[in-house]
Parts: sequence; structure tokens; C-alpha cells
Amino acid sequence: MDYLLADSQEQDRSIIKLDKAIEEIKNFLLSNYPFESGGLVDFDFNVYKYKAVNPSCHRFMPPNDFFMSLIRKPIFFSFHSHLHLLTPSEEDIFFIKNFNIPIIIYSLNWNRFLSVNIKNETSYFTWPLEKDSLSFLSSES
Repeated sequence: MDYLLADSQEQDRSIIKLDKAIEEIKNFLLSNYPFESGGLVDFDFNVYKYKAVNPSCHRFMPPNDFFMSLIRKPIFFSFHSHLHLLTPSEEDIFFIKNFNIPIIIYSLNWNRFLSVNIKNETSYFTWPLEKDSLSFLSSES
């Protein structure tokens, strides 16, 4: 029984950490409006942020930073913003398939998130997260 309680407490801590990470992500992405930005989140919920410097450029993370992040710590998910459409681009799908990392896309104009897992299944969510929203990145659904 203590084991189940410990699992429940750990899950609660993970939900709180995820909630804080999503808040940090949203604030960061909005702070760089109208430029698109993005980054990575590791399994300890550390958020690594990168700003685009050109509004017509959708690449905001230097490739060396990305690959070094993968080497240092496993990545839980990546995130970035879109100005208008809240759909994964061809580049987003390529990223998911080749790196096996889920993506969260935030619409700067719609104030809404879209998660895309490694099976290319999508779901929308808003922040603040509801307690059962931890499953939005699951590839097991």
C-alpha cells in the first residue's frame, strides 16, 4: 500500500512540475511575439529556450545545441510556437518521425496548445492544465 501512495505522490509532483513547465513555455513564447520560438524539455522538466531572430525563419535552435541536448539528457518533448495555424507542419512531422520526440505547438494568436505524439496523434489543450492532462504526450494512447 505504501508503494501505491508513493507512486501517487510522485505522479502529483510530476503534474505540478509539468504545469510549471507549460506556464514557463507559454510565457516565453508570448514574450517573443510575433517571432516564432521554441525549445526542449527534459524528463526533469528543465526547459531549454531558443528565440528566433527573424520573423520569416522557422528555425530557432542551432543544430549543435539540439544534438548536444540529446547527448546530455533524454528529451521528454520539444515545443515551439506558430503564429496562425495550429497544425503540425511537414518539418514538425519529419522531426517527430526522425527523432522520436513529441512536440507541443502553441498558437500565439489562438492562445491554445496542440500536442503531437510520436504516433502523430494530436490533441488540443489550454493552460492551466487539468490534473488528468499529463497523458497528452503519451504514445501509448
